[in-house]
Amino acid sequence: MTSISTKQHGNFMIEFAIVGIFFAMLLVFSADIVIKLSTKGKLDRLSYSIANVIKERTQLFGESDSSDDDYEVSDSQAKEAYIITVNSLKRTVHNFDSSQFGFDLKVRQRSDYGTGDQLVDVADWNSTEKGISGANCEGSVPDKELIFQTSWGRSSTVYQVTLCYDTVNWFGELVGKDFSTIAVSSLAIGR
Repeated sequence: MTSISTKQHGNFMIEFAIVGIFFAMLLVFSADIVIKLSTKGKLDRLSYSIANVIKERTQLFGESDSSDDDYEVSDSQAKEAYIITVNSLKRTVHNFDSSQFGFDLKVRQRSDYGTGDQLVDVADWNSTEKGISGANCEGSVPDKELIFQTSWGRSSTVYQVTLCYDTVNWFGELVGKDFSTIAVSSLAIGR
């Protein structure tokens, strides 16, 4: 009887080791997801806020000499929005590293006063292209169907802010894949 008990003890140890490995991977996966969801939420709120700040800044305080305002965002305004974003993330993200952060701003209008088939590039600013930050962050081009003709007979303006941040990759290192980059994008449609 002792030999059966000894064999069962060995089986129990193997099963316990398998369950232990599975449980450890589950804990690592859960911790990785919690960190990524927390960071994504912070980036989401911030991208929405910055898109609206840029929209309101250009619409309410724009200094255009012509009667046909194109709602352009200058390089200095885009860089200022980037600095505001980085400073906010330094306060809210533990151990924030700006070299792992990317910022992309796209401002688009539609041709023919909002009824055409072409998108007009009003502004395109990327922190990686400007040599400011290390993380590559390239936002997608907004869909032209989002841009319409306003009641004043001109094209509405779409402000798109994309934020990217490289986080820890605990689970990815265990399975041999890269799940480190979090990217969020927000749109604000001007009047």
